[in-house]
Amino acid sequence: MAKHLFSQTPYFYGMTDMYMQMGYFPYPGQSLDEQADMTIGIPLAAAMAMQCKYYLGQTEPILAGNGTSSWAALVNPPRSGIHLFINEYVISNQSAEHTARVQLWFGKSSALGTPAVSPSVTSGFVQPSPCPLAQGQLVSDTGSLPEDGVVAATRLIPPRTSVAAEKTGHWILAPGTALLFFVPAEEEAAELIVSVGWWEQPIYR
Repeated sequence: MAKHLFSQTPYFYGMTDMYMQMGYFPYPGQSLDEQADMTIGIPLAAAMAMQCKYYLGQTEPILAGNGTSSWAALVNPPRSGIHLFINEYVISNQSAEHTARVQLWFGKSSALGTPAVSPSVTSGFVQPSPCPLAQGQLVSDTGSLPEDGVVAATRLIPPRTSVAAEKTGHWILAPGTALLFFVPAEEEAAELIVSVGWWEQPIYR
């Protein structure tokens, strides 16, 4: 025969349970040295965004390959007075058929001529009182690979795919330099968009 509900042996909370249920911490008998570590880690990019120093944006679509070489770049203008710390980049291949070969070039921004500047750049901290405008610029153009620099890496971007890389600030652009994403003319035709996130820090001398 089953016991009536009120005849069952009750559960008695111990002191630890009682103090935790009441919200007391530490409970009696626990030293201050035993308290949980309440440190909260904030990513550096988030800290920069809260200081209105983080920016992100994308280029206009660039058409490349099939006899036309094109490129997109993040530029730190001369005499900007800041360093650009690259946090991440994304290359999106909108072509439905062809893989795009993209070369990453580092060099002087003076070798880029007068490319088109993308208006699609914003601060990473969106607030009613806007952050200062970015010093860095996202630009794009057609033409051959500039000479005053070096190709340091190559990425293969499959059709209808975005490839992202997180650099967490260990790629740094000084004033008058650029990171360029170049698509050679001998590749199959493709349409690409390049997105970059970075933060800016004043140069202290």
